[in-house]
Amino acid sequence: MSVELLLTVSDPAALSRRLAGMTVIERQLFTARRAGVRTVWVDGPAPAQGSRMRVPAGLEVRWGRPAPGGARRLSLPAERLVRVDALAEAVRSPAAAEAALSKPGAAVDVAPPGPALRWLLATGTKSQDGFMARNFDRHISLAVSRFLLPTPVTPNMMTVLSSLIGLFGAAFFLRPAHGPRLAGALLIWLHSVLDGCDGELARLRFQESAAGATIDFWGDNLVHVALFSCMAWGFFKADQSFLPLLCGAAAAVGTLGSAALVYASKRKPAKTQTAGSFLQRLEDALAARDFIYLLVFLAYIDRTYEFLWAAAVGSLLFLIMTLYLGGQNEQASQPYPRPEGQVGHPASGHGGGL
Repeated sequence: MSVELLLTVSDPAALSRRLAGMTVIERQLFTARRAGVRTVWVDGPAPAQGSRMRVPAGLEVRWGRPAPGGARRLSLPAERLVRVDALAEAVRSPAAAEAALSKPGAAVDVAPPGPALRWLLATGTKSQDGFMARNFDRHISLAVSRFLLPTPVTPNMMTVLSSLIGLFGAAFFLRPAHGPRLAGALLIWLHSVLDGCDGELARLRFQESAAGATIDFWGDNLVHVALFSCMAWGFFKADQSFLPLLCGAAAAVGTLGSAALVYASKRKPAKTQTAGSFLQRLEDALAARDFIYLLVFLAYIDRTYEFLWAAAVGSLLFLIMTLYLGGQNEQASQPYPRPEGQVGHPASGHGGGL
């Protein structure tokens, strides 16, 4: 039997208060839908005629207090935000709802707005972040996202902006000199930091989409290919040797090949958990940004040629591993047809970084 959500309202003005780019009632509705709720009762005044309130697809919103009886209902204060995973656990097991919703960090009051905003920003990160991204990049990207949340800037806009910065940075490596290479490395680092903002904006505003995740995925890989290609051409101009061109081609082929295989695996139905988890790890590795710090360090000491060699060898090895795991996934999946009604997950990229 499905569970309906009843939002009890003690402060009607709080429903229209904007928090991290959305009104409180919009955030409650999207959280409820992501948690598996299909019907929400709002025990408060309906929005004015012509108001532009975002309502997630597949959710029925009813205003007023429902009559006793009928469907099972989970009651929550409208002025208290709940994490999607905590609400989903409460919906699956109403008997354990109180324990699920009282876990540390599971919920926060919308007033005062400062703690509520910090709580929301903490939910915008990704568990797949590497060490440097988690401990350094996220502090910067979350500060940028906090500034952008109330603005009309969309996640896709941030994806395009960060990709353009990355491509601009890659072009600096065409100049065979220490200064331009260091400037290019710093721009690539800036691209990697801002690349986290698109996913943060998407998750905090519930704007994840498959198209956004695709743009984010290929934007990152385009920047990587441009970086390796520009480095190779810059060293070719400096040394008049074809060896850097071979390294750049190897790095570009390995990067594009691995990306194409991972992307193709994402578009297929889920196969087996073990093989699929390996491919998911490969996707996360492709999206990891920790290697940017190595690039900046090597550019600072003027040793980027070694970075190009490492990228060539590593990219080809990564491609071989992806091919092997993809073959294992196909063989293991044959006896197991996809179960009907399997539920998917929102795009991680943005997202997704993202």
